[in-house]
Amino acid sequence: MTSVLRHRYTRLLRWYPAAERCDQGVEIVDTYMELSPAGQRWPRPGDVADLVAGGLRQRLRARNALGLADALPLTGTIALVVAMMMATVGLILTEAFPDPEKYGAAAPMLGPFHTFGALAWLAWMLVLPAGVAGVGRWAVAIATAVTIGVTVAVAVVPAAELTSLQEPSLFVLVPQLALGVLALAVPGRHGLRRTAVITAFVVATAATMVLAGVRYNLRYDALLGVMLFLALIVTGVVLTARRDRRAWWPAIWLLGPALLLGPKIGMAAMHDSRRGALAWSAMSLLVAVAALLVAVRWQTQRVQRRAAQIEQ
Repeated sequence: MTSVLRHRYTRLLRWYPAAERCDQGVEIVDTYMELSPAGQRWPRPGDVADLVAGGLRQRLRARNALGLADALPLTGTIALVVAMMMATVGLILTEAFPDPEKYGAAAPMLGPFHTFGALAWLAWMLVLPAGVAGVGRWAVAIATAVTIGVTVAVAVVPAAELTSLQEPSLFVLVPQLALGVLALAVPGRHGLRRTAVITAFVVATAATMVLAGVRYNLRYDALLGVMLFLALIVTGVVLTARRDRRAWWPAIWLLGPALLLGPKIGMAAMHDSRRGALAWSAMSLLVAVAALLVAVRWQTQRVQRRAAQIEQ
C-alpha cells in the first residue's frame, strides 16, 4: 500500500519543472507520506490541489511570470463583482421586467420567472450572504455549477421544447460561466466591510445599468463588457505605477470574459443564435489563450534580456 501511494504522489510531481523534481522531489513526497494515515491508497484531494498549484507556481517562477499567479486573488475578486452585477441585472431585466417583444405578454412562466437563467441568477444572488457566513467560496462553486447546468441545458438539450420556460441568451450565459470559473480564485475570507462595499457597488452599478438599458435600449451585457474593459485598464495603470508585479496580469486573465461581454461586432445576423454564441465564444477563448501565452513568453524573454545585459 505504501509503495502504491508513494508512486501516485510521485506521479503528481510531473506538474513541477524537471529541475525541481530532481532537487526536491523525494523530500516533497516524503513529507506527504509522513502526513498520510495508515491504509491510505490515494492522495487526498487537498494534497492533489496543493501539488498541482505548487507545480504550476514553480513553472511560472521558472519563466519569471510569478505576477500571473499573484494576480489570481485580485482577478477572482473582480470576476466575482462583475458576475454578481451581471446576475443582478439579468434577474431584473430578463425575469422581473422582460422584453414583451421577445417573451410575449402571456409567456409561460414558472412562478415569477420566464427563463432558465433565473436559476443561475438566483444562485449568484446567494453568494454575498454566504460570504458573510464564511462559506463564500463554496457558494461561488455552487453558483458556477448551476450556471454550467443551465448553459448545457440551453446549448445542448432542447430545453425550451421540453418545458414551458423560455431560453436565456447564450451570449449572456457563457460570459457568466467564464466569470464564475475565475471567481473561484477569490480569497477564502472576506471581511464584513469588504463584503458591504462589494454589495453597495454591485447594487448601485446594477441599478444604473438597468436604468441606462431601459432608457437607451442598450444590451446590458455589452455595456458591462465596456465597463470591465475600462476597469481592467485602470487597474493595470495603477498597479504598474505602483511597480506591483501583478501589473497587467488581471487584465490578461479577464480578457476572455471581457471579449465575451463586449459588443458583438459583425454578428448582427447571428445574434442570440446558438451558432453565433458558440462562434463568438470560440473566438474569444482563442484570443484570450493566445494573449496569455504571448504575455508569459514576453515576460520570460524580457527578464532574460535584462539578465544578459547585466552580465555584459
